Amino acid sequence: MDRIVENIEEVVLAVEHQDNVVALFEDLFGFEFKDTWDMPMYNMRVKSARVGNTQFQIVASTNPAPDAFLTRFIKARGEGIHHVAFNVHDLNEIVARLQGKGVQLIPGNPIEVGGRARFIFVHPKFVHGILIELIESSRQ
Repeated sequence: MDRIVENIEEVVLAVEHQDNVVALFEDLFGFEFKDTWDMPMYNMRVKSARVGNTQFQIVASTNPAPDAFLTRFIKARGEGIHHVAFNVHDLNEIVARLQGKGVQLIPGNPIEVGGRARFIFVHPKFVHGILIELIESSRQ
């Protein structure tokens, strides 16, 4: 079988107090969180540090409502790993492969991000409780 995953693209932590957690990782491990951006469609702010070729991201909700996506996630699972993202070469091929095995993908079709990348998630119930993101970037 051909290799499907090229590398680990992201490890993402979901936290309540983002600035405190960023300061902790900077202090303990010397990380430099040089990039910050908002993802309005998920009501979250991302702070990202590079560790080798992998992005280590700390995300927090920008929506104070108790029913906000990340707030519900943290309430149900606690702070910690939100998801792990794998960079893949051919997202269409892996989507077809996973669907053929009955794996639920979220959403049903890949989402394109400004012509730079496409992504989709594998539902945690199919991979032992871990949310997996599959990313195909145009820089490959």
